[in-house]
Amino acid sequence: MTISNSAYIQLPKNNYKLTETIERLQKQISTGSRINSANDDAAGLSLSERLKSQVNSYTTGIQNLTDAKSATELVKTTYQETANTLRQMKDLVTKYQDLTTSIEEKNNIQQQLLLLQGDIQNQFKNLKYENKKITTDSVKGKLGLSEYEDAIRMADNSALKMSSSSITMEAKVNLTSYAPGTTLDDRSLVLGKYGNYYLTINSTGSVGIYKYGTSSSGYRESVGKVSLGQDTTISGVFDGNTAKIYINGNLDSTFTLPGSGYEDREADLTIGFENSPKFKRQFTGTIDDIRIYDKALSDTEVSNNYKGTVTRDHLQGEWLFNDGDLNSVVYDTSGNNSFGTFSGHAKVITDSDANMNFSTGEGNMKIGFSTLTLSKLGIADLSQIQSNTSDKLNRALDLISSEIAKTEAFTHSIDSRIESNQKLIEKYQTSVDDIRSANTQEVSSQLTKLQMQQDTVSDLLESIQKFNKNTISMLVSPLDISKY
Repeated sequence: MTISNSAYIQLPKNNYKLTETIERLQKQISTGSRINSANDDAAGLSLSERLKSQVNSYTTGIQNLTDAKSATELVKTTYQETANTLRQMKDLVTKYQDLTTSIEEKNNIQQQLLLLQGDIQNQFKNLKYENKKITTDSVKGKLGLSEYEDAIRMADNSALKMSSSSITMEAKVNLTSYAPGTTLDDRSLVLGKYGNYYLTINSTGSVGIYKYGTSSSGYRESVGKVSLGQDTTISGVFDGNTAKIYINGNLDSTFTLPGSGYEDREADLTIGFENSPKFKRQFTGTIDDIRIYDKALSDTEVSNNYKGTVTRDHLQGEWLFNDGDLNSVVYDTSGNNSFGTFSGHAKVITDSDANMNFSTGEGNMKIGFSTLTLSKLGIADLSQIQSNTSDKLNRALDLISSEIAKTEAFTHSIDSRIESNQKLIEKYQTSVDDIRSANTQEVSSQLTKLQMQQDTVSDLLESIQKFNKNTISMLVSPLDISKY
């Protein structure tokens, strides 16, 4: 016999669903979370997991930024110690140059200076974070100039004041366009010390050189041209009554000058742009390997420089753009510390990244410090105290001060990113909690209702089962075949 009842068949299914729902609500109450598995809310779970991943990323970013801040503060502390040492050295030099200082005292001062010089060298040598070097000077770079007023400026100092009528200027250039040839912008300025000496390229590509006191007729210009888009090394040499221009190490032109005198006039050295009452000369392209000598290099020396064997005798300034301290300071590697600062949108272009990269959770933060040396500070040779030693120490202090200011700027930027990450973490975590959290009071109310429903269903099932059992007993009873 078969008994069919669709309502009865559906009751166990409903009871199973009620049991599942009750278990889910009980779990929400115990965990405080509305979503505990994909079965609860697949879309909500997916979104909350993505937000949690972002929270973890920002948290890791804060840890990385904290490392960046520690490294930056280490550099700052080291440079502050260097600045203090330089001040001590400056005081000693002032005392040394005092007319009342005895020979014995001067000898003692000389020894103290050498010891302090060694202290600075050790400060730079030990500049490591977690046993890792955090400075670099191994980048191959060049100066990029593309917009009006892009330039590098070096403050006037004793090293840039030529003391004789002989001078050599050289640079590797790559022009993207010639000067327009107007009265104001008649030529591209490679380097110039206003009214003193110039290395330029005119509006047709000829190299033009000038030195004050040689004649009133202005620039001497090459026969050969600088082609656009090609690396070209140009050199200008003044030697008494003679001037020479070289292109790629080869002699291009020789000039006899009516005069050979020279008297330096106070002015900053500029690379890439001349902003004077008479001229607004802008170079566009790249400049590299700039050198200035206070002597006339020979044909052989100019050729050797071009080939890479650089003479350092009488080298007054050298800017190679190969430091890790990109777009902050241009270091002078001649030993005279005529460091330069950026103007406009001038920048160092490199084929590699010298910066330390710290993942912030949303992109990277780049931090870079150049490896400082006694030579870059201009105090590598203190075997004799000279009249310009105080000037060198002042420039060294200026350079260190600019580096300290840079660490402070980095620290401010790092702190801002950390604060931003903290706010984002709070925001995303709140969103995660809102998506996943359960309203306990509401869940408890639902649970009570469902449990009452389940009790009703269970009672109904039990009643039906008893009814069916009795009915079956009545309809079907065992046969006693003994009666037949």
